[in-house]
Amino acid sequence: MPSSYLIDGYNLIHALGMIRKHAGAGGLEAARTQLLEFLANAFGDDAHLVTVVFDAKQAPRGVQRTQTHRGLGVQFAAKNESADDRIEKIIDEHATPKALVVVSNDQRLQHAAHRRGAQAWSHEMLLDQLEKMSAKKPAGADEPEKKDSVSPEEAKRWLREFENLEADPTLKENFDHNRFD
Repeated sequence: MPSSYLIDGYNLIHALGMIRKHAGAGGLEAARTQLLEFLANAFGDDAHLVTVVFDAKQAPRGVQRTQTHRGLGVQFAAKNESADDRIEKIIDEHATPKALVVVSNDQRLQHAAHRRGAQAWSHEMLLDQLEKMSAKKPAGADEPEKKDSVSPEEAKRWLREFENLEADPTLKENFDHNRFD
């Protein structure tokens, strides 16, 4: 498995159809969140190997340029650079480019990856890899672990649901505690 993935965020959002051409207020932010959730779920424990880069001109106000989302690295390019510029800089500065996978259908970024010996994947290649990774997970790996006890709120709900059973004449004999003496 590669040691890191570098993903062109908006390029992938558009390729996956996660945003309409004329998204309304908050549409771009919702699409970013949807992409990050998709990637965090798909990579699971390996999410820390992924960096997603977005253009800064479309970044939400007050958001730090570098952050994490469920283990994923998230970067917004500086105001004076594009996401492509930022990605190329990361490729050029990467300590072990042979272990880097650059995910973008942008030819410029694919060429930059190849120049440094990194792998360049199209969106389709990424989706194929994620599908293979998903197939290798044991059955039920995505299901939350079942708890042995119920929450206090759930216990109260069940007590309310069954609180009048003792008064039900058809069940009265089940509540006769003296019959076992």
